Amino acid sequence: MFPFRKKTTPQELPAKVTTARAAQARPAFPSADPIQPPRNVTGNLFSATLDGNEFIWTGTNRAEFYRYLRDHVPIISSAVWAWVHLCATPQSYALTGSEDEKRKADAILDALEKRILENPLVRRNGIAHLTEQFFLELFTTGRFCGEIVPLPDGKGIDYFHTIDADLIQWERDGRWKAYLEDDKGKKLYLNPQRFFYASLGADIHHPRGIEPLASIPFVAQIQEAMLSDMARSARMAGTPRLQIKVRPPKSFQHETDKEYQSRANKYFDDTVAQFRSLDPDDNIFTWDDVEITLIGGDTNRNFTWRLNREQVIEDVITGLRLYPWVVGRSHGTTKNWVEAQFNLLMQIVDSVQHLGKSFGDYLRSTELTMQGNLCKCEHVFEPNQDPFQLSRMQARNIEFDTIDKKVKRGYISKDDGARELGYQKAFDAS
Repeated sequence: MFPFRKKTTPQELPAKVTTARAAQARPAFPSADPIQPPRNVTGNLFSATLDGNEFIWTGTNRAEFYRYLRDHVPIISSAVWAWVHLCATPQSYALTGSEDEKRKADAILDALEKRILENPLVRRNGIAHLTEQFFLELFTTGRFCGEIVPLPDGKGIDYFHTIDADLIQWERDGRWKAYLEDDKGKKLYLNPQRFFYASLGADIHHPRGIEPLASIPFVAQIQEAMLSDMARSARMAGTPRLQIKVRPPKSFQHETDKEYQSRANKYFDDTVAQFRSLDPDDNIFTWDDVEITLIGGDTNRNFTWRLNREQVIEDVITGLRLYPWVVGRSHGTTKNWVEAQFNLLMQIVDSVQHLGKSFGDYLRSTELTMQGNLCKCEHVFEPNQDPFQLSRMQARNIEFDTIDKKVKRGYISKDDGARELGYQKAFDAS
């Protein structure tokens, strides 16, 4: 008999599951102070581990779970990062009013920028930083909320206090009303003048809006399990290896079993020694009783793994309403198709930026009103860079030449031509 070694399989570690009860602790909400929503909610607890990081689920902390996924699943983190920076373009504001009021408004808003943040250590444009946080929370949990904390004299905004919008509840009494509950279960209704709330895709039945990552946790779980299985498979199979099969020699006539076994084992040991002592430029010489095969790292199996994981990643990208090229993945699409996707993406960005614009308008306009300034303020986002700008300008020139020819040949009037180009009229007759 030939010596052999049994292949051992590492035992799978049991998943860590912890059960407990969370104490209910809700602080009171004095009207003069910023609201501090309750962080712990009664419910069964369990912990889950993702990439070595533990998350404790209480049954109601969905927003925290979405943030956990965003921070620990690379494809989700990349998608959210892409959305945030597609929307949080360079920002400014435009004032409407008399020149004297504009100068005063600039000074007022400059002072607001320096104190608007809860964290005084952040050294950057305050409202731009808040807007980035706004989009980050919006694309993670689907909603954003906070309140204005006024100065002690009530003549301006001290800072903007953010609140976990997932803790806000709603009821309908003619109009929708938002509230939080204190430690005694009393409803504290949010003052519309002090609070700002924004959500993605709010419908007529509930103003909470949609959660972009609602369809992702299951997919993310599949991906993590798949990556774990791939790691275990790679650990078991290792890098591609050679399996050398030595066929036992035939027994000689009148050879005893002990003599045959000794001769066969020596032949096996000699073959093993020959392979172990091979230099890079040596060759092997054997009879046709030695077979060499490749085990581990099989190409077809790895291709199947890759296809399965690509499908999971595509599900994540689709759930977050993005295209593969936005997160650096190319599926060989044509230039025209990418341009169409870019146009659609920019339309979505423009619509979401209107939520950020309303946030900037709210903060600045409230500050000017509290300061008694008469200027009207409008928050402005710079458009994203257009990689197809040259082709668009060429198409615009062709459109202009075509309309100009129709005007010159009398098919349409100058005013009609101007309207086709996007202007109200060609000239003012007065």
